Amino acid sequence: MNEQEWKDVNPQTADLPDKGREVILCIVGGLVIAVLGFVGMKIRFVGLVVGMVAFMTGIGMIMRKRTTTNRKMAFVIATAGLLMLLTYPAIGMVKAIAAYFLITGAIGLVVFGLFKAVKLSWDLGKRS
Repeated sequence: MNEQEWKDVNPQTADLPDKGREVILCIVGGLVIAVLGFVGMKIRFVGLVVGMVAFMTGIGMIMRKRTTTNRKMAFVIATAGLLMLLTYPAIGMVKAIAAYFLITGAIGLVVFGLFKAVKLSWDLGKRS
């Protein structure tokens, strides 16, 4: 079957899949970071393992030479992993600051995703 490739004829809506993907990544990413942060703070071993895996994955993504790698997402993953690792030192102040920034960052991602969703729906409403 030689079907023509689907192509958006309206150039104003050509980037909608990318914008929708960014909204979903922000909201789901914030929720995952919050859940893993809370679970990791309660169960030390799980927090250490998840924090190390997230940190190493983020650093690996940053160091890739591919042009398709989303550097913002890699930075968020590496930072969340590092903050999860920092919630376990014996010094209480470092633990409190890391936990604060981890949860605040997760809430910020969700709010940013919701803001982008509202903006996207507003732009779609103006175009139709």
